[in-house]
Order: sequence, then structure tokens, then C-alpha cells
Amino acid sequence: MKNLSLILRIVAILASAAAVVLFFTSKGKLAEKQTSLEQAQALTQATQSELETANSKITSLGKQLSTERQSLADTKGKLESIRSEMYTARQEVTRTQQQLKETKNTISELESVATRLRTDLVKTEESLASASKEAELAQLNERIEELAKSNETLKQELMAAEATKPISTSQKSAAGTTTEQAGYKFGFTPNGAAAVQPASIGDATTVASISTADGIIILNASPELGLSAGSQITLIQDLKALGKIRITQVTEQLAVADILPGTSLRGLSKGDTIKVMF
Repeated sequence: MKNLSLILRIVAILASAAAVVLFFTSKGKLAEKQTSLEQAQALTQATQSELETANSKITSLGKQLSTERQSLADTKGKLESIRSEMYTARQEVTRTQQQLKETKNTISELESVATRLRTDLVKTEESLASASKEAELAQLNERIEELAKSNETLKQELMAAEATKPISTSQKSAAGTTTEQAGYKFGFTPNGAAAVQPASIGDATTVASISTADGIIILNASPELGLSAGSQITLIQDLKALGKIRITQVTEQLAVADILPGTSLRGLSKGDTIKVMF
């Protein structure tokens, strides 16, 4: 019994010691758990704060994204408007180019027609000048024949007068008068005109056409030249007198003239620039 009581006491002491050890052991673990819990709570609070900051940033980024989307939509609208304006401008440019091309074609056709009409006009003027020249030549030939007949008649009368009697002073005077009258009949007139006015060089012009074989020259006329039908002018080139011509016909743009005898215009050609001297 004593041994059992002793054993029980020893067991009770050991149990008490074990309980004390367990108490202190569990208390240390509890403190560790408390510290871990506090650290976990602090970490949770920090994480919560970071989450709130992240949520704020996400909200701000969402607003910025919405603003950027609105700006992108506005930019797309402006781009579409600019594209529409560019398309309209391209159509306008294409239409303008087409109109310009048509206008150039019309101008080319008008220039061709004007050139053809000018050529026809020059040919017509040359034909008229040729016809006028032929008519004048015919008149001159008739005049020459008349003068030849008059000259022959005058010679016969003079020969008959010399054969009949000597010529007295009065008869010489009469013969002089007759000769003077014959001179009038031949077309010669005494130099009773007024003094010749000083020559003046007019404006420059160009040769529209020239035919030395037919004795015809056509000048590009203008009112400033002061040309008139029937006037005789001298052609000047490089301060050298080329010869005289007589104007036969004047239009608004051309002047047709005859090349007078003794005038050589072989060096002149169509397009040459000359001056006129009255």
C-alpha cells in the first residue's frame, strides 16, 4: 500500500510537472500565434490599402480610357470629314482638269481656224492684188499703145511741117507749145508742185507675203502705220533703203502694195521686220 501510495504521488508530481511544462509551452506558442496574427492583420491592412490605391488607379485609368475613346471617336469623325472633303476636292480637280483640257483643245482648234483663215485671207489678198496688178498692166499696155499711136501721129505731122516750109521763130514757139502739149498727151507734167516735205520713218511692221515675180508685197498693217491706198513709201531695213512700193489696197490687218520698177526686194522674205518711210 505504501508503495502504491508512493507511486501515485510520484505520478501526480510528474503529472503536475508535465502540466506546468505544457502550460508554459502552450503560452509561448500562443504568443507566437498572436504575433503572427498581428503581422497578418498588418499585412492585410497594407494589402487593403494597396487594393484601394489600385482601385483608384483603375478608376482613373477607366476615366482616361473613356476620354481617349471619345477623343478617338472625334478624331475618326474629323478624319472621315477630311476624307470626304479630299474626295470632293479630287472630283473638283478632275473636273477642272477636264475643263482645262477641253479649253486647250478649243483654243487649239480656234488657233488652227485663225491660221487657216489668215492663210485664206493672205491668198485672197494675193489673188486680189494679182487681179488688180493684171488690170493695171492691161491699162498700162493700152496707155502705151495710145501713146505710141500719138507719138507716130506727131512724128508724121512734124515731118510734114518740115517738108512744107522752114520753121520761124513764132512757129518754133508754136512747135514748142505743140511739143509741150504732146508732152502732156504722153503723160508728162511740168514740175509745178510744192517743195517735197522731209521724209519721216514710221513704225516697224512685218512682211506677211511677198512675190517678186509678180511684183506684189503684202505687209501686216495697223492704224499706227498710217498707210493709205495710192501712197508711195520706201522700205527701210537695218537703216538701209531697199526700194519703193505703192500701196494699192489697205485693210484692217493687211496692206497690199506693188513693187515699183527699180526696186529689188530679193533679200526680203515672209516674217522679216521692216520700217516704212513716207
